[in-house]
Amino acid sequence: MKKYKTGLVGCGRIGSLLEEDPLRGKPCTHAGGFSTLPAIDLVAGCDISPERLHKFGQRWNVNQLYSDYREMLKKERLDILCIATWTALHADMTLTAAKAGVKGIFCEKPIAIDLVQARKMVRVCQKQNIPLIINHERRWDANYQQARKLIGSGKIGEIKTIIGNTLSWKPGKLQVSEHGGGPLFHDGTHLTDLLLFFGGSVEWVSGQETRPGGKKYIEETASAMLGFKSGAIGFIEGGGARKYFNFELDIQGTEGRLLIGNSGRELFVTKKSRRFTGFQELEKIPFPEPKKYESPFIGGAREIIKSIRTGKPGVSTGVDGYQALEIIAAVYKSAQQKGKRVMIG
Repeated sequence: MKKYKTGLVGCGRIGSLLEEDPLRGKPCTHAGGFSTLPAIDLVAGCDISPERLHKFGQRWNVNQLYSDYREMLKKERLDILCIATWTALHADMTLTAAKAGVKGIFCEKPIAIDLVQARKMVRVCQKQNIPLIINHERRWDANYQQARKLIGSGKIGEIKTIIGNTLSWKPGKLQVSEHGGGPLFHDGTHLTDLLLFFGGSVEWVSGQETRPGGKKYIEETASAMLGFKSGAIGFIEGGGARKYFNFELDIQGTEGRLLIGNSGRELFVTKKSRRFTGFQELEKIPFPEPKKYESPFIGGAREIIKSIRTGKPGVSTGVDGYQALEIIAAVYKSAQQKGKRVMIG
C-alpha cells in the first residue's frame, strides 16, 4: 500500500492540542485524524512556537520539525500538506505548497481571509489538478450526512425555511485586516457551508451587524435573511454576545422539521392533530441514527487520499469553501449598506 508523506503546519489547537481535551471525542484534530489512517505517514510538523512544536513531535512521534513551512516543503517533498494556521496565512501556504509539487492540500476553514485570495487558491489548485479540501468537518459527520439523506428522500417534504445560529461570547477588539471577520466568519463559516449543503445555492443576502469598534474591527454579531435559488428562505445569526456556545440548524419543510446541532438531533413529521379536529401538526419521531460513526477528522483525511487517488472532487472542496465565504462577505457588505439586498455570484 502506498503511503502518503504528510506534513502539518500549525501545531496549535485544531492542529494537535485539542487531543488533550478529556471531553471531546477522539480524534479531534488534524494530526489525530491523519495519524489514524495506515495510508498516511505523518513525517513532519511546523510551528512558530517551539513549545507547541516540541509537544507535537513527542505526541505523534514525528522527528522532522520546522519553524518555517517553506523549508519543510523544500526538504520533505510531501505528498499532502495540512494547513491548520491562522486564516490570513492560508493563501500563501496553499500557493507555496502547489508550487512545491504536493499532491493534495487539506486546509482549515475559512478558506481564506477574503474572496480575492480564495479565488486564487481555487484557480491555482484546479489548474495544477491538486485537490484542495476545506475542513468544514460536519460534511464528514455521519449525523449530518444522515440528515441530508432524510431531506433528499423527502422525509420533511420541500424545504421552505432554514434557521441557523452559531452563538458565542463577545470577541475581542480585533482588526478585520488581520482576522477577516468575527464570529460569523470563524464559526459561522460552518453555518453558511451547511446552508449550501442542505439548501443548495443562495441567490441573495440581506444582512445586519453590531460592530462596536467600527468598520476596521470585527463584528460582535452579524445576522441575515437569505434567499435560496429553490425559493426557500434562510435566517442566520453569528456571535450574539451570549454566555454560552450554541450551534444549531432548524430545517422546516412542507411535511416535517429537522433540528441538528451540537446538542443533538430531532425529527418531526406531519401527523393528524390529537388536539384540534381537522388540523395536522408536527409529531416527534426517532431520528434514524447512522449505523456507523467515525470522527469527521478521519473522514476528512480519507477524503484527501480518495481525491488524490481518483482525481475526483470531494464533498468539501475549495469551491465549496469559496461559496461559504462568499455568503459571509455578502452579509458584511449588505449590513454596511443598511441591509440592502446583495446578490450572490
